[in-house]
Amino acid sequence: MKGVEAILTAFEQALDPQHLEQSPVKAELVGYGEISAIFAIDAIDGWVFKRMPLFTSREQAEAYLANYYEYCELLTEAGLNLPGHDCFIIPNGRLFVLYIGQERFAAEALCHRRIHAQGTEETLEMLDRIIQALNGIQAFNRRRMPEREIAIDGQLSNWAWQESEGAHRLAYFDTSTPLFKRSGVEAMDPELVLKSAPGPLRAAIRMFFLDDVMNRYYRPREVYIDLVANLYKEQCPGLIPAFLERINRHLPENEAIT
Repeated sequence: MKGVEAILTAFEQALDPQHLEQSPVKAELVGYGEISAIFAIDAIDGWVFKRMPLFTSREQAEAYLANYYEYCELLTEAGLNLPGHDCFIIPNGRLFVLYIGQERFAAEALCHRRIHAQGTEETLEMLDRIIQALNGIQAFNRRRMPEREIAIDGQLSNWAWQESEGAHRLAYFDTSTPLFKRSGVEAMDPELVLKSAPGPLRAAIRMFFLDDVMNRYYRPREVYIDLVANLYKEQCPGLIPAFLERINRHLPENEAIT
């Protein structure tokens, strides 16, 4: 991506999150989370960039980036389709800001929006493909543990469902947090995430963070629960029985979601 690093450097140097409209590098805030914001930059058409201002050294940013690239490789090995991606480390004073770029999906392709625009038959086909992808994660882990174990946040809002040559293509794009373990040890340093929390709260968050936020993504039943919970959020409770019927085929009887 020729010239992108220079554009991101100019964007970072001029960035005032409270007055984004005043930036000489025109951009739109398209999403945000606890530790990052996602921008679409006018001069880089067809891409979005997740900005992660977490790193106090280039080495720290490079270590995170190495984990990110390995996570993408592992997800691909497990059979998932990912968008094109590229990453850049941009210095900013004492910080090193990581920009994770991805090819941008049309808003109407995102799965949590597709359920409002398509019929039940196509929605259930889409669900079956998501379940197939999640089964691929479990099969990968059975083959590769304990050397490698990957996790995934399987919510509807993390998938895209695209028309492609008369068929549909499912893609997963929530890859910026490298959720995987090497020999049973989490690859990502959770302290990076805790940096964004107020100091007095960090001890309490640290106590619960690994189990409540990270480890749940290694447990298939909880991944499926999050997937079904999206239907409440999207005000589509009528789809829940059909979702549960399909999901429970892939869970042990004593772990069925009811």
